[in-house]
Amino acid sequence: MTGAAVTEAAPEKQVELPVTRSQVVRDLALDLQYALSRKGRAPFVMAGLSMFEDLCALRQTLAQCLALDEDLQLRHWHTTLNDILPTYESAFAQVRQALDWVDGVERILNIPLPTAQVPGPGGNAVALKIAHYLGQLAAVTVLSPWLIQFREKLLRLSERYWSGLFHCYDIVGLPRTNNDHESLYGQTKRQLRRQLGVSELREPLLRRGAWTIFQIDAASPAELRERLALISWDDYAAERARFERRQDQFHRRYRWRHHRDTVLRQRLTDWAKAIFDC
Repeated sequence: MTGAAVTEAAPEKQVELPVTRSQVVRDLALDLQYALSRKGRAPFVMAGLSMFEDLCALRQTLAQCLALDEDLQLRHWHTTLNDILPTYESAFAQVRQALDWVDGVERILNIPLPTAQVPGPGGNAVALKIAHYLGQLAAVTVLSPWLIQFREKLLRLSERYWSGLFHCYDIVGLPRTNNDHESLYGQTKRQLRRQLGVSELREPLLRRGAWTIFQIDAASPAELRERLALISWDDYAAERARFERRQDQFHRRYRWRHHRDTVLRQRLTDWAKAIFDC
């Protein structure tokens, strides 16, 4: 080589394709799917309330998109939501009130547990706060029949657990519940069931199960390389692409559940761009 400078080729910049109307409609369809597939977890995560709030926010975004330009599919979704959601507003207002009561109990019980350095207020003080809070709930007179029933169940449940509810605030190192131990036991049991072919799956398995290596019995790195060499690059690339598409689904669902308003603002921005570029 004589005097010629060797330079590396600059990486090509990916060209961002313009957003289209059909793409925005598809994104909104996925948002609607995520809203309808909410899952809760007793007693503090009420999926129905989150679903209702998601659908109300989505209805508002659909109305804003339609104000910019008409679309048959968006109009159908907006009309359907506009017809259905008002019939449930009263019921979900009651659910929201019930959740506020449960959140109030949770806030009292979630005070820091005692340590060797900070003993905390003690079980009697926490019990007094809970009793005062429940007494305030019991004194409320103007309630719907469903809220009265919910309040009675909340009071009965508190009374049933009362005797063992406050020891953790007096004994250092005692957890509030045994949920962590039960979760570990349940996870171990499910792993055994999966090995026997029972289709009971947890979230990590749904995310990565098809690509997880449960056991590697290669005696050496050389043997492992020989096994991996049996897989063609084309097969690997295809499987990798399938894995990334699945991860993208989980990422989209996470963004919807934790950053819904940001997602909907982006949908409105994309719709405005799409109709402008037409």
